[in-house]
Amino acid sequence: MAHPKIEIAGKFEALWKWLSGQPSLKDIDLSVVQARAEVMSLTVHSLEIQKVGSFWLTPAIVLSTEENTACFPLYKIGEDPDWVVNLGHMNRVAALWEKMEWFSPLWVAQDKIGPLLKDVMNCDRESALRQFEYHMSTIYTVGFQAVCIAQLLPKSRILAEFVPLIREAYLGFYSGSRASSIAALIPIFEGAIKRIAGAGNDAQILHEIDKVVDRAIDLAAKLHFDEQWVPSDYRELRYLFSQDERVFIFETFRRWLKSSFFQDTRKYDGLTWLNRHLFAHGMSSKWQDSANFMRLVVAISTLGVIESWHDNSNQVSLFFPVADKDGELLWQQALLRLRLQEILVLHEVNIFHQQGRLVPELPTDDGVMLRAAVLTEDCIKDVVRPLRDAGWSVDMDEPDELAMYALARAKSGEETFTVAFLYSCDSDNELYKELASKADAIVYRGPPYKQRSFAQGINVHVGPAAGWLPPRPQRSPG
Repeated sequence: MAHPKIEIAGKFEALWKWLSGQPSLKDIDLSVVQARAEVMSLTVHSLEIQKVGSFWLTPAIVLSTEENTACFPLYKIGEDPDWVVNLGHMNRVAALWEKMEWFSPLWVAQDKIGPLLKDVMNCDRESALRQFEYHMSTIYTVGFQAVCIAQLLPKSRILAEFVPLIREAYLGFYSGSRASSIAALIPIFEGAIKRIAGAGNDAQILHEIDKVVDRAIDLAAKLHFDEQWVPSDYRELRYLFSQDERVFIFETFRRWLKSSFFQDTRKYDGLTWLNRHLFAHGMSSKWQDSANFMRLVVAISTLGVIESWHDNSNQVSLFFPVADKDGELLWQQALLRLRLQEILVLHEVNIFHQQGRLVPELPTDDGVMLRAAVLTEDCIKDVVRPLRDAGWSVDMDEPDELAMYALARAKSGEETFTVAFLYSCDSDNELYKELASKADAIVYRGPPYKQRSFAQGINVHVGPAAGWLPPRPQRSPG
């Protein structure tokens, strides 16, 4: 004897087969449908046309019986004009996320996503990545990452084991060990995905990704229709990709894993270089970019959500939690390390500067941002303010792209005076010559260091900014 659920599902399937053979369901007489259902021994409690589903709705004939409710869509897949329009829109959105080498994110409000998508719509991939980092750096903050690590991941069946490692990488990253912290997180994905899927170490990772994400999407499909019976085609990715935001997020995450993170090295053409195989085989060191750390923390946390939907456990929530004591304390640890790192870096800069050198570049830090900040602050103190005190009106340019110098342009009436402010005395002679053609004086941070050698052949004033007295305007303006 057939199980009641199987038996009723078989009757719904038969009724759907009959309905599918009708010329059109939009104008069908519901009394005819009811009569057909009763012939099939279905006890009809109610029969009406409704829009069903979550997020974007599907117009359907909804038939309720004692055992269950069935939804028979009015349109065949591909024939609903609203679905076609929405699919086109979601495909375009997915393409924008692919351009940024990312996926549709959880835990980010639409009023934050909208401006980002607008900004990347008509730009190239390199510009799109810059826009991504600009927008998402204000969302995936130090505090956001702390909540992911301290509050979301410990609830994961598989990823909880990695929390101490992820926590250490997080604190290490904000202590200055950026490249090693990024390197610590990259290998987590493969083992975690295989364990979520219940697969062995020899399993093919791309196959296991499909198993895990497909099962998560299956649960989302059931919930999309509130576990009511619908034809199987309408519970599949092809239909729900544009109808259910959860399915869209899960699928774009799958695409990121397969086409970017686990992409074959011969086919990978991305710009983040966040690729498991490039990392493992040492084919590039560009994965060390600092922005990849926030990407990895968020991607691992998203995998925790996928695991919860794969397991139907609801352990790692779709809703981002308010920071609790665990999240706040981890965040405060990171902030303390950032403050200590700032003191340490400035001390290093001073030590190297005394020897006429720049601090050597690191894979995750070329030193430009710090030099620019120091150069700007010292230029205001040692050049701009003395010029203003001497009676000039002063405009200061931004530092050059390497933060080796900045120009201060002084004006009094028709009279002008330009000062080049160098980061260090030991700058290349070619740079001195370039600045001598632009400026009336060249001054530099710190004490002299082999000035005669570096500034050889320069016929404008060259000297340390400390104690430098700028000339006064020959006559007051006006």
